[in-house]
Order: sequence, then structure tokens, then C-alpha cells
Amino acid sequence: MNMTDVGCFMKVAELMSFSKAAEALYISQQAVSAHIKRLEESYSVKLFERRPALKLTESGKILLDAARDIIQREEILFDQLTTSQNEFYGEIAIGLPTNRATAFAKEFIPDFANKYPNVTISLVEKPSSILPSTVRQNEIDIALPILSADATVADSHFFIVEDLEVEDSYLVISDQLLQQHFAKQYPACKTQFLSGVSLKAFAGVPMFLRPSSSRLHEEIIAILTQDKGRPPFIRAKTTMTSALLTLCAQGYGIFFCAPMLLAHMYHEQPQHFRMLNVFPVTELRAKRKTVMLYHRHKHLTRPLRDSIEIIRKNYRLHRTEGLRPMPQNAGDIL
Repeated sequence: MNMTDVGCFMKVAELMSFSKAAEALYISQQAVSAHIKRLEESYSVKLFERRPALKLTESGKILLDAARDIIQREEILFDQLTTSQNEFYGEIAIGLPTNRATAFAKEFIPDFANKYPNVTISLVEKPSSILPSTVRQNEIDIALPILSADATVADSHFFIVEDLEVEDSYLVISDQLLQQHFAKQYPACKTQFLSGVSLKAFAGVPMFLRPSSSRLHEEIIAILTQDKGRPPFIRAKTTMTSALLTLCAQGYGIFFCAPMLLAHMYHEQPQHFRMLNVFPVTELRAKRKTVMLYHRHKHLTRPLRDSIEIIRKNYRLHRTEGLRPMPQNAGDIL
């Protein structure tokens, strides 16, 4: 079996396109066709149905499963051999949802770097829906996707999956906007809202939301528009939550944030929280969870094993040391 042919076949199977595979592999479409033809002739089978649309034949599916197994075994062997020679050098890759890397790095890097000063840490941000496939393809070693609280990981038989934390979402609003939109209740509402607020009460307040593709964005819009409710005015769509603190403190809008990011922002920019209030959103309580996953058949080097333990420890600290913001006022978030 020619592994170059196999790699080309796997790329076509992944993209379901000869032209896209050629572009991804930086070769011509004719070269892609030649690789596939050589495989088909070697096994006297057809690997793809070309019409009406490209798809794998049954033989193609069998070869794809076998090829994945061969590639995976080769990667495990390479990992084992290189690790035994040079265990405390190299690189580990950890996949995180968009906008989580900075907060995660602050928690993770000190412990890991003190133990493994010569190992590079690669933090890769991708949408949670993509992270499991990047683990399966060995692009990253460990992933920390955020899922719906009742969700299970697709293809879980390929992965070790561990629940780390169930998250609430918090609404961050300035005193200025709070007084403007709740004039009759202000300032008593600041104490009242600490036990939880309904999104619908803030429908008329300008919002900073994540992009439309975000699950949190979809949930917020669905809640506000149900029963013929009106959609909010979205001041901006962005994943750069930490950049919104100044704008939020100046009264340009509200934003929604997870406890881990709030902890990071408070410790980095505490001055802004003198003008801000943080309230749990009742409709978004315990709606999402962070899980840790890695490939079931991956050889875990000592740095990877210790990475997993450091991550477990940090998420336990979120619970035991009160990193979840339960503020009595905005200046005492965490």
C-alpha cells in the first residue's frame, strides 16, 4: 500500500471533491486522479461513485476505515518511539473554543511550564463542534469543547470523554444602563437581580453578542423572540468578549459571559468592574458544560498525562475556590 496514494484518497474522502483535495494537497487534480486510479487498480475495485454526485462505494468505505487504522497505528508507534528517546521535549496541542485560550493559558501554563520547561504548548482555538474531529485526526492532543448540558460527544467510542464543569451564563451591565432602563427600580434592583434575571427583562437594552453561528447567540435570540417577543438590538457581534469591558462600562451595551472568562477579565481589568454589575441569567443556568476528550487509542506521554491532571485540578478549583462569580456587588465578583 502506497501511503501517498492512501493520503490522497483520505483527503478526497474527507472533502468529497477531487478539485478541493488537489487544492488542499497543493497538487494538480490530474495527480489526485492518478493516485486514486492506482489504488483502484491495486485492489481491482471502484472507490468512488462519480455520478450524480461523488460518494464512497462500499469498497471505498472499507478502505477508508482500514486507512484510518493504519495511519493511527503509525502515529502511535511514532509517538512511542520519539517519546522514549526525548520525553521532555516537543509539543502538546490543546484545542479550546473560540475566546477561551487566554483565560485557559493563565491557569494552565504556570503549572505545566514549571514541570516541563522544554515542552511547547500549542493552544488552538476552534468552534466546539469541530474540536472532536481535530482530535480524531490527531491535529490536537486534548480538546475542551463546550456542549449543551445534555449533549453527548459523537463517535464517543473513539474518545475518552470526561465532564469537567457545568456552566451558567452571566449578564454584564453598567450602572448607567441599569439606571436608564430600570429607572423606577434603581438602585434596589441591583440587589434584587443578584439572585437571577430574565433575559426578557433586558430585551430593550443594546447587546454585544457572539456571531450568529454561536449556540449561545441562537439561544438568546430564541428566548427573546418566543411568544412573539421582539428581537434585541445587537450593537456588535464579536468573539472578543474581553475587549468589550470598556464599551460595556461606558454604557454602549450589555454582554454575556461564562464564569471562567469573567474571572480572567476581573483579575486583568478590575477597574472596569467598579461601574459594572454581573447577574446570573435564569434561562441560561446549567445550559452548557465543558468536557475534556482525547483519542482512546492515543499513546499518552508523561507530559500529556500530567496535562490532563492539571486540567482536572484547575476545573475542580473553579468549584472549590469560588471562581464562579456570585457577586454581592460588581467589585467583589470573584
